[in-house]
Amino acid sequence: MAKMYGKAAIESEEQQKRRWQIELEFVQCLSNPNYLNFLAQRGYFKDPSFINYLKYLQYWKEPDYAKYLMYPMCLYFLDLLQYEHFRREIVNNQCCKFIDDQAILQWQHYTRKRIKLINSVQENAAAAAVAQQQQQQQQPNQQQQQQQQQQSNGGSIMAPNEASTVTGTEAANPQQQANLQNGDSSCSTQASQQPQQQQQQQQQLTQRESTQAQTQGSTVSQQQQTQQQQQQQINGLAPSGTIKLELN
Repeated sequence: MAKMYGKAAIESEEQQKRRWQIELEFVQCLSNPNYLNFLAQRGYFKDPSFINYLKYLQYWKEPDYAKYLMYPMCLYFLDLLQYEHFRREIVNNQCCKFIDDQAILQWQHYTRKRIKLINSVQENAAAAAVAQQQQQQQQPNQQQQQQQQQQSNGGSIMAPNEASTVTGTEAANPQQQANLQNGDSSCSTQASQQPQQQQQQQQQLTQRESTQAQTQGSTVSQQQQTQQQQQQQINGLAPSGTIKLELN
């Protein structure tokens, strides 16, 4: 094996295919802790050229190459082999046995855990889709209710764009707002002065009517007195003072 990874030469297509198959098989063998213990005990992890070869094999982590791996656990051990501490500890049989037991437990429970994760993700996605459909169904109903309330109240609800434009114009024209406020105050003062003016006009009208009634009453009493005097003269009942005045 040392001669294989130590040779550097131009290869044909067949040689490249064979090398690719050998490297694929070797990388997948790294998923077995017992095989790593075997390599460590024979001193391969102390060879600098073999360590460089392990660095070279990291191209298998790329998606274009990783899709051909049947045991993806080998990539995890390939990363661990880049550290000197792990290469030194894997020589111990107890360490190797502990890693082997943990890998078996992972393989036993991995499928069950993955199925649970997939089911939970699918349930969450289905619940989100149902909630979104309900919201879409409720929106037209809410709009119809708002329109009905608007028609019953006889008012008009302002659209969001219109409301934003109105607030923008109000904020952009503070002078107009001040003028409107002044105009409202003047209108309020005029409205408060109008009933006073009406009361004064009514008082003037009542005074005029009373004076007219007095003048009419005096003229009527004078006419009555003159008519009574004329009647008395005709009937011969007029007083002597008045007869003397007529004779003279």
